[in-house]
Amino acid sequence: MKKLIQFWRKYDFPIHLFVGWMIVCVKISTTFHTAITKLKFRMLGCHCGKNFKIDGKLWIRAQRKGAIWIGDNVKINSRFGSNLVGLTNPTVFQCLETGTITIGNNSGLSSAVLSARSLIAIGEDVKIGGNVRIYDHDYHSLDFKKRRGLEDGLDVKSRPVKIGNDVFIGANAMILKGVTIGDGAIVGAGSVVCRDIPAGQVWAGNPARFIKELDAMPT
Repeated sequence: MKKLIQFWRKYDFPIHLFVGWMIVCVKISTTFHTAITKLKFRMLGCHCGKNFKIDGKLWIRAQRKGAIWIGDNVKINSRFGSNLVGLTNPTVFQCLETGTITIGNNSGLSSAVLSARSLIAIGEDVKIGGNVRIYDHDYHSLDFKKRRGLEDGLDVKSRPVKIGNDVFIGANAMILKGVTIGDGAIVGAGSVVCRDIPAGQVWAGNPARFIKELDAMPT
């Protein structure tokens, strides 16, 4: 009863009707897509932790079983209405060749695209904003001659991406191959990160540059 009263006081009538409908839609979508995604993980031999939830469709492309590891209490938004930050696509997990993706406990992401040929490792309590792209490889050869033919895909460079605990990555940021982001760091919205970011720092821009040190670090 207390929650109902709080809900009623929070909005002006009849906005309650629209909010109530949105809550119902989120519940139905989350229940349905979570069940489907867990089934996909099971079929692919991937670990999925407790209390996993996803609102919207998850696209998975993997070339071997066990390529994805999801911790406990992970939440994924993958539908425009699930996060009104301006999502442009469903969430994508792509594991090419021997690529692996791991996501730690209590982390969340919204319509991110993760593509791994070696390793994308995301820590615990990480917040990844809308439409973030994380690539641990170049999709094409850097040699224009090889890009013309079948050698293109054989000359792709890849280096692991490692994201520490308590990291916040703003919407539309891009994390490129070989990058390590330290615990508690913040990446500004729209940034392109091609260098390591030390723990407890704020970086932003294209290419991302140091902005400031954070006053407090997670314990």
